[in-house]
Amino acid sequence: MHVMDFALFFALPTTSLFVRLVLGAHIMAGTIALLAGLVPMLGRKGGSTHVRVGRVYTYCMVAVALTAVLLCLFQPLTQGRLFLTGVAVLSFYLSFTGWRAARRHSSGLEVADLALSAGSSVVGLLMVAAGVWLQAILFAFFGALICLFAGLDTWRGLRAQPVATPEPWIFRHFVRMGGSYISAATAFIVVNLGRWLPAEAPRWVGLAGWIVPTLLGTILISRTVRRYRARMQADKLNRLLPTPSLTE
Repeated sequence: MHVMDFALFFALPTTSLFVRLVLGAHIMAGTIALLAGLVPMLGRKGGSTHVRVGRVYTYCMVAVALTAVLLCLFQPLTQGRLFLTGVAVLSFYLSFTGWRAARRHSSGLEVADLALSAGSSVVGLLMVAAGVWLQAILFAFFGALICLFAGLDTWRGLRAQPVATPEPWIFRHFVRMGGSYISAATAFIVVNLGRWLPAEAPRWVGLAGWIVPTLLGTILISRTVRRYRARMQADKLNRLLPTPSLTE
């Protein structure tokens, strides 16, 4: 393989047709994902609309991750580009595994799920190594998060003994999909804050762009999990109680 075969990597300008097409696809997929993600969160859970729109969201996050990786590979490396790539890959993994849990109604891992988690663990480790080498702390941080989620999934899938009380699939679905949306929304806000705010805006406003989405999203996810956990416990208790006789 000649040196010229690598000439395009990390070298294309933002004005090139390829970059503009990929960037346009990235923005379009990300916008659709952010809008589609609101429907399952705010609408009725479990209906046909929830299922269809959730599928659209997941597919869009796949496209966001793929286009982010392409933009990172073919444009000059910058801290911002590495940050967006890390967020995109993390959001993809969380959304896809959360969608798979709902699709299969199981938190267990099949061979395809295990292959994805093992492959994502390797990608996360490479991101950590690259982030440390390039001194891109956020890129390494998102790589570590991928290692955490994917590594735990891989460990669970490879365990010789199954977990006695496996995690209900619906909690895995809520937490993973919610975490994916938090990551995507945070990236959108952080990238665009500089365009929305005046130059003299205080620094704490930019910091709020990082913290507020995570804080609000975590509260909403926790409330949803608590509500469904209470509902499941009530249903279990009702099943254990004896049914009253009609003659009593």
